Amino acid sequence: MRRFLLLIAAVALVAAAAPAQAGKTAKVDLGTSYYAPAKLTVKRGDKVRFTWHASFDLHDVNVESGPQRFKSPLQASGTWTRKFTKPGKYVLYCSQHSDMGMTLTVKKR
Repeated sequence: MRRFLLLIAAVALVAAAAPAQAGKTAKVDLGTSYYAPAKLTVKRGDKVRFTWHASFDLHDVNVESGPQRFKSPLQASGTWTRKFTKPGKYVLYCSQHSDMGMTLTVKKR
């Protein structure tokens, strides 16, 4: 019985030391003059992977309004990932294209 209790205690200790479940990763595409989707909702702790589709146009991701400010590199292709830790509504835009924007909502878990 004692060994059984020690085994249970060891399993509980390992489970407590394990990292918390990682959030999900949502995907946003950047095209000629758009973010797709234009509206997205994720949960706090989730990541968003922005993917530039190869073009001659440079794009970036900037916060017009929201709980946190950030900006991605200006690029024509590749990816950039951001983890969202502060809930709220983020209005995003491209500094190179005034008609290019999206709304990202981060909800509490």
